[in-house]
Amino acid sequence: MSIPVVARQYPVSVFIDVVFGDIPVHATAYKLCEIPQGSVFTLMSVYIITAFADTGDMDADFGSDDDPDEYSGTIVEIDEGAAQFPTNNCVLSGQKTTAADPDLLLTPTFSVTTDTPDAGALRLSLEYVTSGRSNETRG
Repeated sequence: MSIPVVARQYPVSVFIDVVFGDIPVHATAYKLCEIPQGSVFTLMSVYIITAFADTGDMDADFGSDDDPDEYSGTIVEIDEGAAQFPTNNCVLSGQKTTAADPDLLLTPTFSVTTDTPDAGALRLSLEYVTSGRSNETRG
């Protein structure tokens, strides 16, 4: 049995910077970007640049319309953490985008319903591969 010719590709790396003013206050979800249909996430990390200042707990989920924590798996604490260190190297198990749900969303949660952050910044580092795309064809 021979090994078939396969398409090889480098993962697409995406960096998304979010500051406190980007997220609508008490939004149910905030669209970060759209990922091509059929893409498979291979890595996601969240880096707190400046902790989000609030009076209670402020957390975030990263996912889709269908599942708010589909890509993060666990809640990410965005109101604490050392600057520039990943707060959560999210565990991904091959989540795949669909035509009906291509958006990557940040869904904030607050412990105090009237809480409004007045500072904060994070960077989301994301890598994915997409079916049908290739950089090299040599085996």
